[in-house]
Amino acid sequence: MKSVDPLKIKKIHFIGIGGTSMSGLAHIALHKGFQISGSDMRPCAYTDKFESEGYSIAIGHRAENIPNDCDLVVYTAAIQSSNPEMVEAANRGLPIMQRKEFLGYLTTLYPGTIAVSGTHGKTTTASMISMMLLHADLDPTISVGGTIPEIDSNFRVGNSDYFVTEACEYVDSFLYSQHQIAVILNVEEDHLDYFKGGIEQIRASFLKFAQIVPRDGLLVLNGDDENLSFIKESCECKVLTFGLNPGNDFQVTDIQYNSVGLPQFDVYKHGQLFGHFESVIPGLHNVLNALASIICCDFLGVSKETMQHTLLNFSGAKRRFEPRGEVNGIKVFEDYAHHPTEVKITIQACRNYEHRRLWVVFQPHTYSRVYYFFDEFAEALGICDYLIMNDIYSDREANAWGVSSEMLAEAVTERYDTPAVCISNFEDIVDFLAEQLQPGDFVLVAGSQSINQVAYMLVDKLKASTLDETAATVES
Repeated sequence: MKSVDPLKIKKIHFIGIGGTSMSGLAHIALHKGFQISGSDMRPCAYTDKFESEGYSIAIGHRAENIPNDCDLVVYTAAIQSSNPEMVEAANRGLPIMQRKEFLGYLTTLYPGTIAVSGTHGKTTTASMISMMLLHADLDPTISVGGTIPEIDSNFRVGNSDYFVTEACEYVDSFLYSQHQIAVILNVEEDHLDYFKGGIEQIRASFLKFAQIVPRDGLLVLNGDDENLSFIKESCECKVLTFGLNPGNDFQVTDIQYNSVGLPQFDVYKHGQLFGHFESVIPGLHNVLNALASIICCDFLGVSKETMQHTLLNFSGAKRRFEPRGEVNGIKVFEDYAHHPTEVKITIQACRNYEHRRLWVVFQPHTYSRVYYFFDEFAEALGICDYLIMNDIYSDREANAWGVSSEMLAEAVTERYDTPAVCISNFEDIVDFLAEQLQPGDFVLVAGSQSINQVAYMLVDKLKASTLDETAATVES
């Protein structure tokens, strides 16, 4: 714990306790014997849960929210230094720690911490590993970035030494972690507002993350990723590689997809057949996520049968290629994809489904990402049949790059002949789609922020239209 004696910490105040991650970390802290208090700007499901459990959560940020006997203040990255609770904590000389630092401290309390990193796939893979451990009765503590349907939460408090968590590279957050097992799924350029040195700075950061693993630990490494090849020789721990190529320690072969894009595949371990697996979440990327999970859990002694059972029943974390509904033969899915590689592989996964026309609704996240990956976004979005662009969502930067959704939509149409329109209002997007969609069409709503509301709204609109048509038919 940075500049703090953990033995002196008894009561922790969380500013922004209603956040997805913060609420889970606060519950884990409770289980570890800490007392907690917290505040948030507005009530939500997470603050309501604390209230139902008997904890008083302050709504609105005020200096008096911090208890007199508080020993540590933890805050989210969205909280500014001018926040009245931050000012009060500073005036009182209280230790102050950002969420990423506190997560790092929690990893020191679990000797079996498993940290899952990578530009893409962290939530899905961490969730897969968590469910494999849970089905093996290893009772893990869990903290991931999305809701896992099986536990209906983004966190779980267990009683074992195992702690499965995502490890995010943004602002080098994952370097606070102390982990026995590290998984690196892939490395690409992203978060270039922080990693101004580009891929070389990102590679250096992931190397530091890998080198945290102790000698008796394990590093699970994507052996097909050229940006990761140098890491294996720079670590003292056991390293197991995975991928499609035969030179990997674990290789996946004979991948086949059914009519709705669900894969089955064989896994080879050191050149020998390890087992046959089937998954109920689509896409080649999820086959590789499953393979990384299999390596991790095999190392921990989980049986092959338990892993096979888990994959057959693991429907994915929420907002990761999640079906929202089907009305009159029109399928509506949503996905968290916000990096061009994620967008591309998700659209490709959609094409494995039987469909008439593929519509994509996309909300970009951050101006810098659109600027640095403009061509990659255009290529990814150009493979759909029809594109609807929503405004760029940016919660941490101004538009210093002069980019816009209109510019991206124009590039998609000019370069790939894909019809594209820009619509700012969610209701207008839904109305436009409702007028255009036909039976057999497939709609993907993609983006990491609020755009997922469009998927819910569209399904409701289509259902309402069907009821209206039915009522009109009966009346006539």
